[in-house]
Amino acid sequence: MLPEYEIRSSFSKSVSLALDKSTNKYVALKKIAVDKYNDENFKKICEEVKIIKDLQHENVVQICAVFVKDLEVHTVYPFFCFGSAKEAIKNFFSSGFPEIICALILKDLLLAVEYLHSRGIIHRGIRASHILLNQKRAVLSGFRDATSLIQNGERIKILYTLPLHSAKSINWFAPELLEQNLYGYSEKSDVYSIGITVCELANGIAPFGDLPTTLMLTEKIRGNQPSLLDSSTFPSEEIIFQAMDSGIGIGEAWAADNTRQVYSKRLLSDPFHKFAEECMARNPENRPSVNQLLTQHLFFKQCRNTNLEDQLKQILQPVDLNKLSLENIAQKNIGDSDNDLIRDIASLNIQANAEWDF
Repeated sequence: MLPEYEIRSSFSKSVSLALDKSTNKYVALKKIAVDKYNDENFKKICEEVKIIKDLQHENVVQICAVFVKDLEVHTVYPFFCFGSAKEAIKNFFSSGFPEIICALILKDLLLAVEYLHSRGIIHRGIRASHILLNQKRAVLSGFRDATSLIQNGERIKILYTLPLHSAKSINWFAPELLEQNLYGYSEKSDVYSIGITVCELANGIAPFGDLPTTLMLTEKIRGNQPSLLDSSTFPSEEIIFQAMDSGIGIGEAWAADNTRQVYSKRLLSDPFHKFAEECMARNPENRPSVNQLLTQHLFFKQCRNTNLEDQLKQILQPVDLNKLSLENIAQKNIGDSDNDLIRDIASLNIQANAEWDF
């Protein structure tokens, strides 16, 4: 192990919670075994690191450091106390985030994507697991499939290639990206992915999750859109059970009593519905740009007098792991406040299968 970092917990085989002993602060440490990747995949890893290192924006994930040791590449990221938006939904918001929290997360997401597009970068992997949350803001990560429109010193308008690691993100891909035809795709493909992510954040489930890939592709090509689930769009229980009996499959979350009750009783705003619909327009020319969504859409008016920190602290109480020091952890006599802190850490649900998908 690198001497500067001490592993404290593992999120997965490749991502761990570590203590940076030089600063006494907690970080997320990702390791990649070079010998397990072919040349093409390793090249993509290097490109991902290079892209992130060249980006400087508060809503884009930063790499604190990069090390190579024993055929392993170690990348160090800031620690995010709420993990990914997908994990927050799983642990605390099973029927989706409240609308105001969705708006605040999406505003940060749009700021990140607007910055990327201004630099000629298409992300191609926008989804809830790639949105990381701390007390103050949402941050976009997951740059493995990001690509540049700048080629040979010139900015091109259209791309044609399918991302190398497309399997995980395929449900979020725009139809024009999946079609792989002569028309290609542009930055507007990210806007479509944002629309799918809107449904994921608001409903608590990823659209098209129950569909075979071929059927999902057919639905997208036809222009069929997922919708935000509330009392104006959620089907009656009779229709739900008819669909379940027919074998169509609506999804486990739809069949849960408590989730159905939340959907059927809540009413999301018209601007929220319109925002999602505009992002998922079948024709990319009919989708607004990220800048238009940020500056012209009524949906974000509700963000004017609040922020993500104020909204999240009303519901969640994160543990500031940066306040933990080696000396405090080493103490044998633990006071009441430390006991409370330990209980708080346990409540974070930092588990081996937690999804930290940088």
